[in-house]
Amino acid sequence: MADAKLWILVGNASRARLFATDAKAEKDWSLVEEFHHEESRAKGDDLRDQPDNPNAGTLHGPPGENEPNGRKELEHERFARELSGVLDKGHDRHAFDKLVIAAPPEFLGRLRKALSTRVRQRVLLDVGSDYSTVPARDLPERVPLL
Repeated sequence: MADAKLWILVGNASRARLFATDAKAEKDWSLVEEFHHEESRAKGDDLRDQPDNPNAGTLHGPPGENEPNGRKELEHERFARELSGVLDKGHDRHAFDKLVIAAPPEFLGRLRKALSTRVRQRVLLDVGSDYSTVPARDLPERVPLL
C-alpha cells in the first residue's frame, strides 16, 4: 500500500465522516467531508407526515412506508445510496486507491449493497462497528487500516 491514497468512511445510518490519509501517515487523517441525514433520525410517524418527502421505494425495494419502521428503512437506504454516490465521484476523480469503511453491521450491509462494483473493488477493509460519535483524533486508534 506504499504511497496509496486511502479514504476512510466512518458513520451510521444518519451521519458519516469521510477522511483521507496515505500509507506513510496512517495516523494522520484529514477530514474530507461530513454528511448528515436527519430523516434517518426522525421517528417513523414523523416521516409519514412529511408531504414534501415522499416514499421513493420500488415494488421490489424495502417495506412500504406504512409498515412498522418501513419509512425509516427507506431513509437508511437513501443515505447509503448518497454515500455510495460520493464514493463513486471520488473514485472517478482518482481521489483514493483504497477504502476502509466502519459502520454498524446493519448499515454496513446496506452500504455494501449500494456500492458500485468499481468502488467495491477498492474496499481494503470494512469494520462492523459504530464509531460515528468517536472524536476524530481518536479514530486512527479505533479503526484498523490493515
